[in-house]
Amino acid sequence: MSETWEKIKGHKDELVGKAKEVYGEATDNAETQAEGVAQQVEGDARVQAAAGRGNEAELKSSVQDKADVADESIKQSISETHERVQQKADERLKDAIDEGQRLKEEASAKAEQLRQDAIQKNETMKEQDREAAVEANKYPDEIKDRAQSAIDDVLNRRNENE
Repeated sequence: MSETWEKIKGHKDELVGKAKEVYGEATDNAETQAEGVAQQVEGDARVQAAAGRGNEAELKSSVQDKADVADESIKQSISETHERVQQKADERLKDAIDEGQRLKEEASAKAEQLRQDAIQKNETMKEQDREAAVEANKYPDEIKDRAQSAIDDVLNRRNENE
């Protein structure tokens, strides 16, 4: 393959690698980010080899240096990603606790409202029962009065007939 094509492939690997690195960083995906950095190092090595810069030892040394820098960068990125993930997890846990507390308070308020409604309904039913009892107590007195009146009428008629 020609030197130009090797350089083009190397530059393509550098660009695609950079895109993967940025995407991995943006999505907190350390694996994609690491793949991108590795692809950039490979692309740079390919470009240097195709250009015939330096002998084999110099190329290996250059690639190793870039790989070491990339390794440090990836480790730092993984550490930062871990911190961001932990922070997000802590925030979500706090939000869940707050939501749980809110729901608990809401449930408590609803339970208190239901209790108050039950007390009011019970009081209303007691009052209705009292009224019904008072009304029911009127009937025996009324019956007694009617019976007495009937007896008095009968006795009066009898006395009139005698």
